[in-house]
Amino acid sequence: MEIALIFGGVVVSIIIQLVKTKLKLNAGGVMLFVVIFSLIGGAVYKALLTYGLWESFLSIIVSAGAFYSFIIKNIKDLSTDTAVERESI
Repeated sequence: MEIALIFGGVVVSIIIQLVKTKLKLNAGGVMLFVVIFSLIGGAVYKALLTYGLWESFLSIIVSAGAFYSFIIKNIKDLSTDTAVERESI
């Protein structure tokens, strides 16, 4: 499950970046939030792994991403395309 740990690290990094810019933290504050969010992320990861929810979570994320990229994005792109006007000769 190393990919799950990498995913958790990415999520923690994004949250830290948002908190850092919102609260304008110094280096000590950032390190404190990194420790707190890493502990919370680790606890969530262990809970998901212990109760067997991690596989369900990952399959839902993968299917939602695939559905969005193949269906919803293509429908949205089709609806925003404009007809190319042809010049008459």
